[in-house]
Amino acid sequence: MWLVEPMRVRRGYRGGALLEARAGRPAGDGDRPEDWIASAVPAVNPGLPPEPSEGLTPLRAGDGRTTTLAALLAADPTQLLGAAHCSRHGTDPGFLAKLLDSAMRLHVQAHPTRDFARARLGSPHGKLEAYVILAVRPGAEGWIRLGFQRSPGRAGWRRIVADQDLAAMDACFDPIPVQPGETWLVPGGWPHAIGPGVLMLEVMEPSDLVVRCEFTRDGLVVPPAGRFMGRDLDFCLDVFDYQEQNIDQVRARCRLAGPGTSGALVDRRHTDCFAIERLALGGQAVAVPRHGGMALCLAEGGEVRLAADGQELLLPALGAAVIPAARGPLSARGSGSLLVVRPG
Repeated sequence: MWLVEPMRVRRGYRGGALLEARAGRPAGDGDRPEDWIASAVPAVNPGLPPEPSEGLTPLRAGDGRTTTLAALLAADPTQLLGAAHCSRHGTDPGFLAKLLDSAMRLHVQAHPTRDFARARLGSPHGKLEAYVILAVRPGAEGWIRLGFQRSPGRAGWRRIVADQDLAAMDACFDPIPVQPGETWLVPGGWPHAIGPGVLMLEVMEPSDLVVRCEFTRDGLVVPPAGRFMGRDLDFCLDVFDYQEQNIDQVRARCRLAGPGTSGALVDRRHTDCFAIERLALGGQAVAVPRHGGMALCLAEGGEVRLAADGQELLLPALGAAVIPAARGPLSARGSGSLLVVRPG
């Protein structure tokens, strides 16, 4: 078992105070609002000086040994992922997971679908996402933008983006309330933005592919290289799904589970890349189901003690561990609940 060490990643928005507090540091927002807790994919930050290994999750064993998730995958993928997974998918774990803590509304953006990414980008993955809402900051309302509630169509969206008509852009969306414990799906191609004050676990296909159509937000400017993946506006427009959906329709399709839901949150009904389940813990040891592959375990709400093969790991609240496929029975004991993410 491997304890996940922090991998704070630079992004084009402010946040991270709740992640700082979790680490026992003075709370404050900055330009590293995300912690990539299960990533073998480097972060892409066009326009910023490169940082070696940014985005690659560091790990620490109970005996003090350190490595990265990417290095484990390269050294012994079968031990980490399992023989069945490797025979089907090779060394691709199928997902990337991060903690995201927003202090502001993010810029409006969209991610390509898998079909689009394969046809137009030469990538095996698009970027379907799932959100598990962990907390909302005091005083914040807690909401997201998701899909067009009033679609301008491709031609109208082209004009809005080209002119940076932010009033018209805002008029395309309604805030969709979210609350701690909910799970949401963000399909590829859907415009979306996370509102201020939301802390979430974000699990996605393992890529950093994004087009951003809002260039300035709260004084933060997205550099030209970070807008359309180095391509032009017409390419950006091709990424979007222009279907119009009201809030009730979005909730019916994309709100997968409510607060307190145990069991499967995301599974093959939604994607074949990853699965998420929640195990309720009440002080007694609970067996973590085996699925024959790697698992990422996140303590949701309180401390959790994991035990397997004579080893124990203590996870603080929002602490995470990577559990290799090659291990014995795993149990969890603690308060709150345990989120388990695994390849699909």
